[in-house]
Amino acid sequence: MRQPALHLPSAILALFCLPAFAGECRSLDPLAWLLGEWVADNEKSTIRESWTARSPRTWEGIGSETPKAAPSNSSSEDLRLVAMADGVFYVAKVAHNPLPVAIRLSECEDGRLAFVNPGHDFPKRIEYVRQGGEMLAVTVGDGAGDGFTLNFARVVAPAADPDGVLAAEDARFAAMVAAEPEAMRRWLAEDLVYVHSTGKVDDREQLIEGVVGGRLRYLAIVPSERQVSFGGADTAIVRGIARIHARAGDQAVDFPARYLAVYARVDGTWRLRAWQSLRLP
Repeated sequence: MRQPALHLPSAILALFCLPAFAGECRSLDPLAWLLGEWVADNEKSTIRESWTARSPRTWEGIGSETPKAAPSNSSSEDLRLVAMADGVFYVAKVAHNPLPVAIRLSECEDGRLAFVNPGHDFPKRIEYVRQGGEMLAVTVGDGAGDGFTLNFARVVAPAADPDGVLAAEDARFAAMVAAEPEAMRRWLAEDLVYVHSTGKVDDREQLIEGVVGGRLRYLAIVPSERQVSFGGADTAIVRGIARIHARAGDQAVDFPARYLAVYARVDGTWRLRAWQSLRLP
């Protein structure tokens, strides 16, 4: 979708790394149905929008429009959905403006999202409404009735390989308990972002070094209540609870944690791309 710019302050950008496990409108979890590729076709142009989960707090998207009369004159914009400390933001970077566009998620319920900024000229409101599993209506407007609606259809239906995802997760848990670096690398993506329940953030090599070096020695990881959803053919999201038995230095720890994990299928193998956990009482 093309839209005028609303500047995102650099101070807000600095908050991208903060965890967001607050309410419904402060997490990307309720938005999982939006993942994947969507297309809207009308007499004048074909419009596409796609979303991919990069971490529990950041999704990347691409929006494009191709005129049917002049296909070579297509345009595109980079999109993001970002869960920050003070809410969820829709962020767009358009070619004609060096600064990104940002609108806050103000209303969220099952199958409906409304991003609102009353102080902006246009758009003041972008609303996504799910219409069944494969249809999506997006309304861009001024909040007073003027605007337009795009009717999208899903291009890539969610893949159905939950058993494969959970098998990969179980193998990763086993590799972490065994503290085997090569086995861990097999199941961890190169661009991994791993957020511990303490808030500490590791990349892949930092996590492996911590486990193998003994900074955090996992004794057992026992998952339960796992649910798998898909955002396209090669992206899976697992939500669950894991009982963690470990040693952090000289201290024994034993606690349940609610977690969200994002997996990417790379060369046929499901690899962990992002992990975020919240320690439960």
